[in-house]
Amino acid sequence: MSGPLHIREAEAEDRAAILALLRDAFGREEEARLVERLWTDDAVALELAAFIDGALAGYCAFSLVTAEPELEGPSLGLAPLAVAPSMQNQGVGAALVETGLEVCEERGASLVVVLGEPEYYSRFGFAPARAKNISWAAMDAGDAFQIIDYADLPENLSRRIHYHPAFQEV
Repeated sequence: MSGPLHIREAEAEDRAAILALLRDAFGREEEARLVERLWTDDAVALELAAFIDGALAGYCAFSLVTAEPELEGPSLGLAPLAVAPSMQNQGVGAALVETGLEVCEERGASLVVVLGEPEYYSRFGFAPARAKNISWAAMDAGDAFQIIDYADLPENLSRRIHYHPAFQEV
């Protein structure tokens, strides 16, 4: 990194750069199309953009998910998280996740889920969802399906999480 990292909520004028970053970071179109569908359905509760020297270096979205049975506060899913290839392994992604989780908690989220590498996400406080008797409705992803439980949910009540339908097309 050359300059300092600046993270802020993404704005409408960032969208073209966000889509280009997603294509570049993932090397394919699917994540960009996913985010476009989430925008169309107004399903993104929080999206953060990271900038270095005025250039977009990373992006992180928290979209609405559905919990059965329902929870009092919002239930959110972290995805996608993307960092420009030239900025990877420099802490941009971690800073986006940490900032995003702070905002989610401040805004009263009941839980945040993520489907990802347990070793990476555990450092942010994520733990396997099955420990709280929570499962992903689409499939059994094992320990890769993780949560941060801000609502101190009881373990004796089984819950199922549904991502927004846009995720089914990825």
